[in-house]
Amino acid sequence: MKSSTDRILTTHTGALHRPPDLEELYRQKFAGEPVDERALEARLKTAVAEIVRRQASIGVDVIDDGEMSKLSFWAYARSRLDGVVAQPLSATKDAFFRRAGQTASSAGDRERFAQFYADTEGPNGVTTPPNVIQMYIPAGTAYEPPANHVVEGPVKYKADEVRTDIATFKQALEGVPHVEAFLPVVAPGMLATRYRNDYYKSEEEYYFAIADALHEEYRAVTDAGFVLQIDDVSLPGRRRLLPGESGKAAFDKWAGLAVDALNHALRGIAPERVRYHMCWSSMNAPHTDDPPLAELVHCLFKINAQGYQIEAANVRHEHEYHLWETTRLPDGKILMPGVICHATNVIEHPDYVAERILRYANAVGRANVIAATDCGFRSRVHPQIAWAKLETLVEGARLASAKLWPGG
Repeated sequence: MKSSTDRILTTHTGALHRPPDLEELYRQKFAGEPVDERALEARLKTAVAEIVRRQASIGVDVIDDGEMSKLSFWAYARSRLDGVVAQPLSATKDAFFRRAGQTASSAGDRERFAQFYADTEGPNGVTTPPNVIQMYIPAGTAYEPPANHVVEGPVKYKADEVRTDIATFKQALEGVPHVEAFLPVVAPGMLATRYRNDYYKSEEEYYFAIADALHEEYRAVTDAGFVLQIDDVSLPGRRRLLPGESGKAAFDKWAGLAVDALNHALRGIAPERVRYHMCWSSMNAPHTDDPPLAELVHCLFKINAQGYQIEAANVRHEHEYHLWETTRLPDGKILMPGVICHATNVIEHPDYVAERILRYANAVGRANVIAATDCGFRSRVHPQIAWAKLETLVEGARLASAKLWPGG
């Protein structure tokens, strides 16, 4: 990973809005309707090229393909794995899937704010205001289908789609100025908590089988010269489901397995090629059950990654910059705080973005900070607002750099 040697670099977490016509093609595909695959492939290539150029034109330094080909930050992997089958939710062990789907919020939060969830939660568990769903997501598009996938055989990776992603991204980057490029992928623990295991004899065997499969994707991305971004909501999600001191021992045991599986998937890959994005589930919801960063930071340091991407603009977590005043960032690591919030259409003021960046630079050192967003924008804010937020990110980083490198 590149570091902020003479100015604060900027990036984001991956998911940007698809153009409406490409979105419609994917809506048809996800809904099982006939789709002209050649038209989809051609439009995907031009859409990636457009999204790459737009990021660069705004001045974002470390860019991606906008996740144009992916269903979501984790669900995309379904079509890339053998051994996983879909079942109607009524034909499965419903309790498992309810639990998996609620990593976004605890039973306590749902009980306390029951009317909020009843009024705002969609059929797939996404707490996005209905007007946003209706305006920006075509009817019938399934961004987060119910977790009704079951592992019934050996999990094996199919590399066709990642090869296409890599080739499309490489072509789009030709002649486009950027500091670095990354591709997001899912963590083994994230998939393991969303799929029910009916095949492997133990949880450990199951997690490591998924890690072995995903290792092929990870190596394909890094061998192609891109930085690998690991997307993971499972650490905060599992801690949310195991609240209080009584659940801490169970969480620590599970987290050890999840981190070991991730590091197994990363074997042979230099940490300098990896950034880890820990997400608090992203949804526009109360978040009063979010575990504090202080309870998770020890997990971060065990992951074989150079960059740690954390939510820092989220109003539930912004105060946690104080943690870095007493917690030492390991040598050679890079902190990537989200200084732009993805869960509101309010556009941050550049001065405030700069202030957020300065807090982290003062705590861990200017060269160890890359300014990021909390999470992906797709389906959470209006596309026009998303791009305006990225412009503010770049401007805020410029203002912060002027103070951190005076006369530079």
